[in-house]
Amino acid sequence: MLKSIERVLVPIDYSKPAFHAAWIAFSIARSIKASITLIHIHIQENALRELVFIDPHDLEELTDEKFENLLQKIVGDPSYKALQSTVDHSVVEFDSCTYSPSVEICNYAKEKEINLIVMGSRIHSKLEELMIGNVATEVLRKAPCPVTIVH
Repeated sequence: MLKSIERVLVPIDYSKPAFHAAWIAFSIARSIKASITLIHIHIQENALRELVFIDPHDLEELTDEKFENLLQKIVGDPSYKALQSTVDHSVVEFDSCTYSPSVEICNYAKEKEINLIVMGSRIHSKLEELMIGNVATEVLRKAPCPVTIVH
């Protein structure tokens, strides 16, 4: 028996496909009254996992403009105050993590019983994929739930 979709996870990076995926996930979550969690893995000197959780009630009240501002702040100014001011009543978390975005995304999805992952993907050549890997490909292989890839 299939589970209903109650929790949607959206990995965000600096790419256009990721922003497009976030918009699609936003529409899906809003229409089926699911929560949405935006996850951004920063990999610099320290790996940092940044999460923004928005419950279904707050998602209904979130305007398109505020959602767009939220996406911009996640990758532009990911401070707690900046994110909290964009979405009332959302939960913003920062935590250290591994240097593997695909592992972090899959582990979080399993831990929080996520029902759907919606993520963007850029097209990589076979050589690029062999040398540097592809986060979307790894998430597709290892995710504990359905994954929708947006390009």
